[in-house]
Amino acid sequence: MLENLSLIGTGFAVVLLVLASLWGACALIGRAFIRAARKAERPVVAPRPPVAPGVPPHHLAAIAAAVAETLGPGHRITRVAAPAHRVDGWPLEGRIETFAAHRIRTGWGPTLPRLGGKTPDIMRGPKP
Repeated sequence: MLENLSLIGTGFAVVLLVLASLWGACALIGRAFIRAARKAERPVVAPRPPVAPGVPPHHLAAIAAAVAETLGPGHRITRVAAPAHRVDGWPLEGRIETFAAHRIRTGWGPTLPRLGGKTPDIMRGPKP
């Protein structure tokens, strides 16, 4: 009985030692990342005004990133303009199409039974 307790105690101590060493390694790595982030901090530079009036700076950054990824370096964005039309009807049109797809279609005709017999008319319910 005592042999089993010593084996269990040794196993428990080994597990706790491994967990503590993993925690310590994670803490050291975290401190290294924090120290590197502090060294890499740069002074805050005032953002440029947007190219087009009314275009938010984060949209310009996304557009510039897309152009750089698609066309490669060396291209410059000279003008950004929003389309002249309004798109208010598109969400409503999508909802109409989605809800129209959830109806039972009646013009498909009767379904043929596989094993013989009559196919029930599912649109009118059971016959009394």
